[in-house]
Amino acid sequence: MLREWFTHRSTPASEEARRLGYLKECVAIQARHRRCALAWRDHLERSRRFVLWAAANTPGQDKVTVLGSGGLLDVPLDDLADDFAEVVLVDIVQPPAVKKWAGQYENVRLVEADVTEMAEDLLSGELPERPPTPSLPDGDADLVVSLNLLGQLPLIPAKHLPKGWSRDRRATYCAEIQRQHLRALQAAPGRICLITETKREWLEDETVNETEPALADIKLPEPDETWIWELAPAPEIEKHQDLRLQIAAYAGLFGR
Repeated sequence: MLREWFTHRSTPASEEARRLGYLKECVAIQARHRRCALAWRDHLERSRRFVLWAAANTPGQDKVTVLGSGGLLDVPLDDLADDFAEVVLVDIVQPPAVKKWAGQYENVRLVEADVTEMAEDLLSGELPERPPTPSLPDGDADLVVSLNLLGQLPLIPAKHLPKGWSRDRRATYCAEIQRQHLRALQAAPGRICLITETKREWLEDETVNETEPALADIKLPEPDETWIWELAPAPEIEKHQDLRLQIAAYAGLFGR
């Protein structure tokens, strides 16, 4: 806990990232990875390999933009920097270790941005009737990668929605955040690689006790690959239950 506290205090971040909890979540992910490194290894390796496969099938090699780059756990940065003239890493928090790693490459650029474009509205409490369709930072890339991000996008905004909203209204609003992300991806001119959780499963003694969709009622096409992310083996979150995610991966979403 002391390490997490110090990391939180020492990591530069915007006011929105601090007050809304994005920085706290970033630090928590790094800490969970240290505790669950073995359980996460297969998912992270498969994510990196899949991104490289999508990159190898991208006609242009001028620029790749990675949305949700985080701590670069699932980003094959060295290979992308070799393959593309420019690599753009986008996240609302850019940890010092990421800045140090990215700084080794002249063609890697960091962008600190909220890809939902909702942070200011969430802080002010003055939300629009529906979430905006964001303009993706460097969305003009030959390859845009939405990396283990889509299922996570509503989680922090959901904590800041008006308390008077009904459960159905909250669920509808959160689902629309995800749809707007997909619309923004569809509007991008290049190839779209999407890796996302589709379902969360709670297990006890290898038996699934509870499931919940990670993408509401959004219907995606048949994925190119699927696998399981052992996100939180017991007792990481629950003493006797494991939490795992069903992952779907698309090398060329929207048929391009």
